[in-house]
Amino acid sequence: MPFKPKPLLVVYDPLRGHCLRVVPRMRQMLEDRGFNVTVATTEEAPADLEEFFGVVVGTPTTLRGEGPSDAIEAWIQRAQALDEKKVAVFSTFWALPGRALDRMRARLTEAGAEVVVEHAYWLARPAEGEHVLPAECMVRIR
Repeated sequence: MPFKPKPLLVVYDPLRGHCLRVVPRMRQMLEDRGFNVTVATTEEAPADLEEFFGVVVGTPTTLRGEGPSDAIEAWIQRAQALDEKKVAVFSTFWALPGRALDRMRARLTEAGAEVVVEHAYWLARPAEGEHVLPAECMVRIR
């Protein structure tokens, strides 16, 4: 039986371009691990998640470590079929990672999603630990 890549949605808030600093490399690493990746901002992301095997959700945090962003909160509210998905979450931060990942995990869990991995990217060194989320997705979402 031939190998078939699993469809994965990466949705992120484009606010201030912070998530975009890690998403292109993340996409490549996920594709290298056997996913067919669709990347979308919160404005573009589909609400119907039926076609995706899993979802990666990313939010920028404020300088004080606050998050998730309003755009991510709104997307979580309109997303359908989250209760059937395994989800990875990430945040980007300059000063403090804060509790954005904890809060995002709680919101997604309330929506029925199973959060399987989370990672915070420090924007001063975004490549540091960049393999963590894609590697965990390969094991926990596939």
